[in-house]
Amino acid sequence: MKKFINRPEDVERQVVDGYVKTYPGIIAKAADDIVVRARRKTGKVALVSGGGMGHEPAHLGYVGEGMLDAAVGGAIYTSPAEDRVKAAIDAVAPGATGVLLIVKNYTGDVVNFKMAASEAAEEGVNIAYVVVDDDVAVDGSSFTVGRRGVAGTVFVHKCAGAAAEAGADLAGVERVAKKVIANVRTMGVAIEPCTVPAAGKPGFTLADDEMEMGVGIHGEPGVRRAAMEPADAMVDEILEKILGDLDYANARVAVLVNGAGGTPPYELAIVSNRVHDVLASRGITVVQSYMGSYMTSLEMRGFSISVLRLDEELEHLLAAPAHAVAWREGAAAPAKEVAAPAPASAGAVPVASARAGETRPEPSGALDPATERVARVLAAVADTLDAHKDELTELDMPIGDSDHGINMARGFDAVRAQLPELGTGDAATLLRKAAMTIISKVGGSSGPLYGTLLRKLSVAVKRAGTLSLAIFAQGLEEGLAGIEELAGGAPGDKTMIDAMVPALASLKDSLAAEVPAAEALSRAARAAADGAEATIPLVARKGRASYLGERSAGHKDPGAASFAYCLDAVAKAVAAEGTRSDAAA
Repeated sequence: MKKFINRPEDVERQVVDGYVKTYPGIIAKAADDIVVRARRKTGKVALVSGGGMGHEPAHLGYVGEGMLDAAVGGAIYTSPAEDRVKAAIDAVAPGATGVLLIVKNYTGDVVNFKMAASEAAEEGVNIAYVVVDDDVAVDGSSFTVGRRGVAGTVFVHKCAGAAAEAGADLAGVERVAKKVIANVRTMGVAIEPCTVPAAGKPGFTLADDEMEMGVGIHGEPGVRRAAMEPADAMVDEILEKILGDLDYANARVAVLVNGAGGTPPYELAIVSNRVHDVLASRGITVVQSYMGSYMTSLEMRGFSISVLRLDEELEHLLAAPAHAVAWREGAAAPAKEVAAPAPASAGAVPVASARAGETRPEPSGALDPATERVARVLAAVADTLDAHKDELTELDMPIGDSDHGINMARGFDAVRAQLPELGTGDAATLLRKAAMTIISKVGGSSGPLYGTLLRKLSVAVKRAGTLSLAIFAQGLEEGLAGIEELAGGAPGDKTMIDAMVPALASLKDSLAAEVPAAEALSRAARAAADGAEATIPLVARKGRASYLGERSAGHKDPGAASFAYCLDAVAKAVAAEGTRSDAAA
């Protein structure tokens, strides 16, 4: 891996700092992972967007007059956690008449932004959210989580931002955003993949004579791999798909030819040339066109085409003044603004992972026995995920975005590092605090899902006032229900549920047969591992892997694999203590 970086774990923070120091008159840092306007507008609706970093200039490049009020970033290609999205909302809500969240349609983004919106609404914030799903390469069906949100999101930022700047209320800004979403379509292609710095290798490989049609923005494979074609043929295929999905007959449109990060301008110009010729031949009038890197995928060599069907309102909003790092439109009018608040130390959580080689404190021996046991089990889980981090990341590369092992290890490393502080109460409190740490540090979809599991275990322990194998099984069952409610999914969908269900069934059988806890957990771990293996031939129906359709078959689900490793760590930790069935699990 050759990149102009320092340490991989510092990349995200240094990217934010570099942008803020370069454009201090436009943006400011509210936290290591949150960028806001340098001068905040008041008395109007505020817009918040974001997602995993690695797409620069999206999303922080669109913070500014006439566009976004804040952007929140997660680790590269990983959704920011719920608490970070909430912190971004808190940074812009004071003085705003409402807050609109603009979310790309990926499971992790949707889950974390929705949870943050619910929390803000409970606190009295006038809030709404929209989900962008402009990628026509992926068909929405009951077998996927719907179409992905890709470069067309930039048009949503622009038009909704202009409506907010003009003084529209929250319902009006939301209506505009939904109109753009309904009228924009995008599709992309790549000829060389990208490499997530923390992973150190590409998410997929392409031969010199191959292309990946329908590629996603997280380095995930597309929907079809084929021999290289001339640029015009690629454009024709993409536009055929876009124009066949929406009625553009005699339409006035805006076009975005977007570079994926490693595509030089001269190649984008060749693409744009063909786009304009094809649209003209179809009787479609291009009112405005844009060419450049607007939503990238690190250094991927590829491009996408977005076509926005315009009406009079959208045409006006698209042309309205804007002044952001990555988008300038006309002369931005002076507005009633106040200086952005200085970065607060409280809650300013960096997106970078724990530093390699740091000494991680062992749980204190001063805890009560149940809390001590939970602390040691959590430390064992952290050790196991560290040991299998590279393997889990390898599993994620062909069907995900190459970060599952990295994220899981980072989250549980953070739990372990905080055990002396987290473990000062009872076992239920420790589990609850660990859940909050996982949600905050892991991000993506895994953070909320594993956080939900730990929270449900905490509730079960607190309700029972004790910690036994039966209570562990009950908490696991309630955690499974919480995960199904939060993200959907069922056995056979190629998710962590495929490992959880057989593990839970095994635990229940062991309880009925009065099997000692250590052996019962060992059996459950083997059942989870078998369940993870059974995902290999399955076609994914949920999560990011579902976008690959039949191409997801033949790969083990990384979420199911990580759950099996976690449960195996629990079993081995309990066995090492000689725990019996009437003791804590």
